[in-house]
Amino acid sequence: MSLGYDIYEDIGLLYIRGQGEITQGQRMNAMLAWLREPKYEDCTDALMDLAGVKTTPKIAELRELIAMLKQQMPARGPRRLAMVTTKPITFIVARMFEHLVRSQGLPFEVKVFMTLGRAWEWLRPDGPPFHVR
Repeated sequence: MSLGYDIYEDIGLLYIRGQGEITQGQRMNAMLAWLREPKYEDCTDALMDLAGVKTTPKIAELRELIAMLKQQMPARGPRRLAMVTTKPITFIVARMFEHLVRSQGLPFEVKVFMTLGRAWEWLRPDGPPFHVR
């Protein structure tokens, strides 16, 4: 598995998990898949776990992802995305994505964290602990 997702309908969460090497084509295809998923619009938040990822996108690839989001993003769906990474370079690139999303006026907030627990606390401060299914 390189990049996949699950929708936890009972808690309204899009959970995305990456492993190993991920190409830009895989990023684009996975993103299009979850954006077109009928249950996506019922999600309130998204949690992206990149702790197991070995590659990072280039800035041009981040811009390409954002351009696609601007065109394809449904009117409803997650409005907050917590990204988790454990590698410093991936953290920096994810922070750049956070900045680009904000500067392009996309209708969702992105925050980057070094632990899954902290990311979950930001998404659901009053909710029960998150458990991957």
